Amino acid sequence: MPAIKHDKAYGANMSSLKGLELTCEADEANLTAKLLSLELAQLEDGTKVTKAVYEEIDGMILGELICEDFTTENDALSRIAIHKTKMEPLVCKGKAFVKNSEKNVIVFREK
Repeated sequence: MPAIKHDKAYGANMSSLKGLELTCEADEANLTAKLLSLELAQLEDGTKVTKAVYEEIDGMILGELICEDFTTENDALSRIAIHKTKMEPLVCKGKAFVKNSEKNVIVFREK
């Protein structure tokens, strides 16, 4: 049976990366699902949103997320290496709207 996925749309006026992090953590808990991706999207009426995709899971304790922005691919790779040494796995890398501006976002899970 294929895993059940859920799409959520977050307004482009998200207050901060911390706000995005807390929103994603709440949705993981409410959906009993893990975050898979973040990307820029547009609703049918043209409203810009951040689309988050979640996948339902059984019996896994998810823990806290860490959302960071990055500038270049090398910056992202550096952040991945730093978090790997802390045993904080990469959750996803994508884009999100924060304060109506596009941000490159990378998400890790705290150990």
